[in-house]
Amino acid sequence: MLDFRQLQVFIAVWDKRSLSQAAEAIYLTQPTVSAHLKALEEQLGVRLFDRSSREVIPTAAGEVLYPFVQKILRLNRQAEESISGLVGEGRGVLEVGASNIPGQYLLPAILGQFRKHRPMVDIKLIIADTRSVVEDVLGGQIELGVVGASMERKKLDFEPCFSDELTFVIANDSPLAGKSQIEIEEFLNQPLIVREKGSGTRLTIERALAQYGISLDQLNIVIEMGSTEAVRQGVKAGLGSAFISKRAVQDYVECGILHTVPVRGIEIKRNFYMVTKKNRTLSPINAAFMDFIRKKSVAVEDSLLRP
Repeated sequence: MLDFRQLQVFIAVWDKRSLSQAAEAIYLTQPTVSAHLKALEEQLGVRLFDRSSREVIPTAAGEVLYPFVQKILRLNRQAEESISGLVGEGRGVLEVGASNIPGQYLLPAILGQFRKHRPMVDIKLIIADTRSVVEDVLGGQIELGVVGASMERKKLDFEPCFSDELTFVIANDSPLAGKSQIEIEEFLNQPLIVREKGSGTRLTIERALAQYGISLDQLNIVIEMGSTEAVRQGVKAGLGSAFISKRAVQDYVECGILHTVPVRGIEIKRNFYMVTKKNRTLSPINAAFMDFIRKKSVAVEDSLLRP
């Protein structure tokens, strides 16, 4: 039987790629970490890390072991949280995956409010693109995600929670500045910045433009970027224009750094979704957070996120 403490040490070394940093993270001495790791390797009969003076790199055996250890530790945490929930302690770890817009502009405020009600809860917010978050929920790495688009996944539930609008944003020195709106033909000729494949924003734009008979191949795309903030800065720098969440550019528009101009006939609205795995019983912490979002979403939008 594998020793639980040794597995915690293994994960810490994996995450930090350093024995000394791993020791600091889990409040052990470096010799103790080395001893735990050596004992685990001896029990399994394989070397789990190649260790040098500069870095610690997982071996093939370490790569194989990692997802199993992740699952063991996650189940242990869920067991503790479930028992805490039953006895009313409200302890545990809330681990939420989120795509860029909800992760950067929605959830921080919501998580702050939630923690006021649950001060004993530790919170971990993981931000990635929509596809990555969805796959993590599907694979069991996380229980709950909040993403910018629904996807065809039979084993997942997508529950709408917040609304969003994508606006066409231009730089101050754009030839379009000052126009009350532009025609679709003008839009098609504009140099555009778009999000990377897998982004919920990109998927929403693709779906919306398809309703008007427009594909991404018809657009003058000059660059793809991996985050909303990168797109926002790209527009500011004059690299091109872009459809961006109204929430993400509100401050720049109010300050006059960027401008929005409607494209005649094109309106892009969407929902954000809470995504969970079907037939999976959520831990009490995750279930409580989902319920909190359901009850507070309207109030949060009105008080904190009103355009």
